[in-house]
Amino acid sequence: MNLAPATTAAFDDLITALTEIRDGYVLSEERFTDPLDVVEGYRYVGQVLSAMSELFLEADPDHPRLAVIASPARKIQGDNPDAIYHYARLRGDRSYRISGVRDEECYTSFTIHGPSPDGALAGPLLGDVNDRDFEVADDGSYSITLSAEAADGNWLELHPDAHCVVVRTYYQLERSAQNDPAVHVDIDIEALDADGPPAPLSDEVLAGRLREGLAMLRQTTLGQQLPNVEVDIPFVAKETNTLPTPYSFRDSGLPVPGAADIHYSLGRWLLAPDEALVITGTLPRCAFANVMLWNAHMQTLEYRARGSSLNQAQMAVEDDGSFRIVIAHADPGVPNWLDCEGHEHGTIFWRLLLPEEDPGPMDCTVVPLADACA
Repeated sequence: MNLAPATTAAFDDLITALTEIRDGYVLSEERFTDPLDVVEGYRYVGQVLSAMSELFLEADPDHPRLAVIASPARKIQGDNPDAIYHYARLRGDRSYRISGVRDEECYTSFTIHGPSPDGALAGPLLGDVNDRDFEVADDGSYSITLSAEAADGNWLELHPDAHCVVVRTYYQLERSAQNDPAVHVDIDIEALDADGPPAPLSDEVLAGRLREGLAMLRQTTLGQQLPNVEVDIPFVAKETNTLPTPYSFRDSGLPVPGAADIHYSLGRWLLAPDEALVITGTLPRCAFANVMLWNAHMQTLEYRARGSSLNQAQMAVEDDGSFRIVIAHADPGVPNWLDCEGHEHGTIFWRLLLPEEDPGPMDCTVVPLADACA
């Protein structure tokens, strides 16, 4: 006799999905023709399974916990070496308090999201607040209430469809936050109207969580667009080796879990071993800026032992804010080199947080590697 029929059925669906993901995502020649992309695809699926376990199987909106979304060993959803992201499942008919203490971070935000129709980690943006908008005590401590009814002090309204909260904590340090074990986000969440401790885990509850996690697993693999499909998004370049002018995510209206206060710019590089892509531009005055390289699975390239990202504290910038960045397979011997890590192609991703003026365009030029050394 099967003592957990609902979870067994969901688990069987997971086994089926992994086969579909192997054939329809990792081994799909419509998606990937480079062996490195395929090998990294298998690793990526393993890391998504890790996120599925922690963010969904352990998710309890009645007794939430702020779980870390990404790390050097779990790169998902366009991870960031200079940020620590937290996630907790919520219910729109409950009340919660998030408490924390600010330290070295340059920015903290809280975004409330609805459910995603396609099963993604988070859906449309329903509300947001950042640390410029709420009170912080002299010692850096703060608390913010999440509820449907207005509350005293710092408050963020919960929409009836609220599904989760995402907390973004950004650091502009010479050593990236994800590389520094001393960097820690002091933060917690509690349900204000919890009725005692959680009940013992039931077959139905675990099956439901597993199915939600399975939907996320499918969305982050089989649900991703094919590489040759052109998208009409203001901050996404339409041509290889170019970058669009950074554009506000809030103004884009996209129903995905981006950061409301950030201007993004995304392009794709394609470089032979003896070529380099030189990017020039001028950074606006802003709370935070960084650029990084992603592989075909929206994962940052190796950043612990290689230089695949730069924030403002790490970047060599002229007095007027102008910069010159070089993407290449080999070290050109100049500042601001971004290491391709053996990838012939990939994604360039910029984040500009709370710019004080509209960001300007960036120029991109493919040159022989020898010329990039000049």
